[in-house]
Amino acid sequence: MNLFFYGTLMDSDVRQLVCGKRLDAAEPAVAQGFRRVHVEGRHYPMMLPHASGWVEGTLVRGVDAESLHRLQVYEGWEYGLHAIKVRTASGASVMAQVFLCPPHVNAHNRDWRLEQWQLRHKRAFLPKARQLMERALKTGRMPGAPVSARPRPVLASRPLRRKK
Repeated sequence: MNLFFYGTLMDSDVRQLVCGKRLDAAEPAVAQGFRRVHVEGRHYPMMLPHASGWVEGTLVRGVDAESLHRLQVYEGWEYGLHAIKVRTASGASVMAQVFLCPPHVNAHNRDWRLEQWQLRHKRAFLPKARQLMERALKTGRMPGAPVSARPRPVLASRPLRRKK
């Protein structure tokens, strides 16, 4: 499975910690029609549809089932997998899955930048993430997630549903 990462998982140290191994088939890619902003009150991002926007990220090809499971545990209840088209540095168009937030997760209007996150938050984040992953892999969910929030099996692309 191809996955497009646009946030903390663009950082190879975070990817390795979350997946439990290095995912070597990573390359730069761009998702057009989106904007990357902070999740309200958080240090991590979400992507929002934006007609003239584009988000630089990392495309990882051939993600195995165990890594995908660990990624779903890491992303937790705030994100679901959806299919999008990304463009690689060579100009190729590739279908990939991306973790997107549902409409009820609030966005902050401020753009999110990997370099700023790495400078301000990465050092403190890595040991916390290691502990959270260990706990989450035992329980099947991230601490603080609703009890009903379990990693969902990967199916074909699901459209985002608007909350009524």
